[in-house]
Amino acid sequence: MSPSSRVPSARGVSLVEAMAALAVFSIGLLGVLHMNVLASQQNGLARRQSTASKVARDLVDAFERLPFDHELLSTESTIDPADPRFARFDEADGRVKLSDAVALVGARPLLGAAQATVGAEATYEVAWRVAPVKDADGGTEARRILVMVRFPTTAGGFKQVDVWAVKFNPQAIGRGAAAIPEI
Repeated sequence: MSPSSRVPSARGVSLVEAMAALAVFSIGLLGVLHMNVLASQQNGLARRQSTASKVARDLVDAFERLPFDHELLSTESTIDPADPRFARFDEADGRVKLSDAVALVGARPLLGAAQATVGAEATYEVAWRVAPVKDADGGTEARRILVMVRFPTTAGGFKQVDVWAVKFNPQAIGRGAAAIPEI
C-alpha cells in the first residue's frame, strides 16, 4: 500500500480542549446573565421614576384646583428658590409632607391620584415647599410651588423628581403684577 492510500486516523477532542471551550462558554453566559440583571434593575428604576413623575404632576394638578389661600399652600418657606437647599427633601424649612397634609385635611382624598398612589405603594415620599412672590407693597402676588417626590434606589440612596408650579393670586391679577422670576 502506498502512503497516500492510507485512511487517515480519526482524531477527537481532548479533555483540555473541551474544558477550555466550556470555560469560555460559561464566562459568556455569566456576562449575559449579569447584563439581564442590570437591565431588570434599570427597568425597575425607570418605572419608579415614571410613577414619581406621575405623582408629582397629579399633585400639581390638585394644587391648581385649590383656592389660592388654601391651608395646604399657606406654609411658606424662608429659603430663596434659587438656593439649592430649597429643593432638598430633608430640609425642614417650609416643607409640607403629603402624609402630614392628609392628616390636616382629613380622610377625604383631596389630593386625588397622588394620595392614592403613595398610599398604595409605601416606597414614595412626597412633599412640597412654597415660596411667596411679593409685590412692591409686600403683598403676595403668587406662590411658587416645588413638588418633590423621592424613592429609594437599588444602590441604597434616594432619587428625587421635582416639578415646579406657580399659583397666582386672583386678587393680584389686574393690578399689574410683576413677572415671576425664573429659576
